[in-house]
Amino acid sequence: MSEPVPIIRFDHVTKTFPPNPPILDDITLAIFPGEFLSLVGPSGVGKSTLLKLIYAEEIPTRGEVFFNERPINKINRKHLPYFRRNIGTVFQDFKLLPQKTAFENVAYALEVDGRTNEEINREVPEILEIVGLGNKLHHLPKQLSGGEQQRVSLARALIHRPKVIIADEPTGNLDTTSTSEIIQLLLEINSFGTTVILATHNKGIVDRIGKRVVALENGRIASDQS
Repeated sequence: MSEPVPIIRFDHVTKTFPPNPPILDDITLAIFPGEFLSLVGPSGVGKSTLLKLIYAEEIPTRGEVFFNERPINKINRKHLPYFRRNIGTVFQDFKLLPQKTAFENVAYALEVDGRTNEEINREVPEILEIVGLGNKLHHLPKQLSGGEQQRVSLARALIHRPKVIIADEPTGNLDTTSTSEIIQLLLEINSFGTTVILATHNKGIVDRIGKRVVALENGRIASDQS
């Protein structure tokens, strides 16, 4: 049998923000379709930078990052929005529009793509139902708990049916119960074949997930364990 092709591949990637030393130093890493990978390490070790290289918010100083064996930094700027539909992103601070309801926050991602009202009215309730918010479509963010706001963010990340979900400290502002619910949702999403990359410094979360763990230290991969 032939070797599986990585969905994301780092080939000797270094990222520097002068005059500081490299935040990432000679990173070589392969992430395969359907994997759940936890990226761990203390704050400031480069986890967020590594994730930004995947969705082309940053480009490598040296080396290449590939998505389905296509070099990401060679993608034309005008094609980046199309590329990014392959990757759903979830952040610690939710990034919701405060004057828009849960429905409107998720719908906005489709409106930008020029989707029809019929498509929006069909797909948005479906995705909010998946994350357990089918009864809170018309709630504003301030009417939702932190865990519920993060579920809206997750619904928005899922709306394009991406191949990869990137979650950068998604539970950093949540209580224990909400943290558990978000991690369970990510595991369920992964079970349907979506690749999930989770950056966290919470060892308890990583132990509970029990899947591949890549640890960063001093800009390098210190360990890579299944």
